[in-house]
Amino acid sequence: MDDSSNRILSLLASRTNYERTRPDRPRLELGTMRALLERLGLARCAPRAVQVGGSKGKGTTAAWLESLARAGGLKVGVYASPHVFTLRERVRVDGALVDGELLEVGVRQVLAVTDGLEPAATFFEIMTAAAAWVFREAAADLAVFEVGLGGRLDATTALDADVGLVTSIELEHTEILGDTTARIAAEKAFVFRAGKVGFHSVDDLAACEVLEAHAERVGCRVGRRGREFDARCIAGTGLLELTRPGDRPREVAAREVPAYEHASIALAWAALGVVAPGLELPDVLVRPSLPGRFEQRVEPDGRLLVLDGAHTQRSSALLAEQLDRVAPGERWAILFASARGKRWREALSVLARRADTLIVTRLSGTESVDPDEVVAELARTGVRTAVAESAAVGLALLRQHQGPRLVAGSFYLIGELGPSLGDLATPTTP
Repeated sequence: MDDSSNRILSLLASRTNYERTRPDRPRLELGTMRALLERLGLARCAPRAVQVGGSKGKGTTAAWLESLARAGGLKVGVYASPHVFTLRERVRVDGALVDGELLEVGVRQVLAVTDGLEPAATFFEIMTAAAAWVFREAAADLAVFEVGLGGRLDATTALDADVGLVTSIELEHTEILGDTTARIAAEKAFVFRAGKVGFHSVDDLAACEVLEAHAERVGCRVGRRGREFDARCIAGTGLLELTRPGDRPREVAAREVPAYEHASIALAWAALGVVAPGLELPDVLVRPSLPGRFEQRVEPDGRLLVLDGAHTQRSSALLAEQLDRVAPGERWAILFASARGKRWREALSVLARRADTLIVTRLSGTESVDPDEVVAELARTGVRTAVAESAAVGLALLRQHQGPRLVAGSFYLIGELGPSLGDLATPTTP
């Protein structure tokens, strides 16, 4: 990790970081965040703002929104989480990672107004406020905020937003958000603001009903993918047809874009119809590059290495489909780890069917599932398994495999491998 990120992490070392400690009942409330923003004058940090919530696909949707808006000439700030290799990944300005010194100044500005706050500001709250400060300093035309957890009491919900997006609803963080998709949707529905506009691509019927009932209660005009807007592949052409309310259909080339990202493109285009209605689409869509989101690399021995933070059943199923596309009929060597509290059995059951060898390790710096428990679960699948004492040892074992290689289960696992990957693996086109 770079020096500026290390300095910021040192500044925030005493602050509660729920991403790492993973309590069953974290302190969730908006009073502290609202007080922070009021002291900083930051409830609105850019002329236009979009909040992105959902179970999976938030980072990808934010990246597509950033890409399309920048192609139309807007200066965009994006706040995302978690980071994979460097803390600076959490804050992007105009398509680039934030300057480390600027982010450090922003964090110090926020820390300077935290005295007397009760409860004390957490790591995520301080980083959220610092991102807003950076976007104001950079004079961003559009700010995009990715929800950290849930929506109703997430720190990003204390910021003004013109459009709320919900990408998907799955069973995740059930001990905090609820044990049904309807209950989880009830938490995430607060991305839809009173008197504003919202869009979603949720296909779970119970969750849809909850989202749209909330939107009706608060007076938020909401659109559903496949009904008011969409991104539809035109068979045999490599083209996507994009539709949104009040606009004519648009066709764009998207040959190198995975099918599972079409929902993100649709959401991004729909949101831009509200915050930048006159913006034009590029003729060709170029997939944004995001660490750990089906990130493909070529290893020194010429083998394919894929890094993907998929950790839910649906995201793992989409990952498996993409693995089949890039290496049809191949069996994969997989390095896997899971943070505690994730539904790792469901996620791993999908990936195990593509595995020749499955190497399991534990995460450092955050609570994780015991590798022996994972191996015991895999015993009945017939997949060859091994336990690695660390992520680096697991990568070394992975590299002994002569076929394609996958690292999955947690963004933290991918982040731990950063020093081991170094410059020895180079990105390639998806």
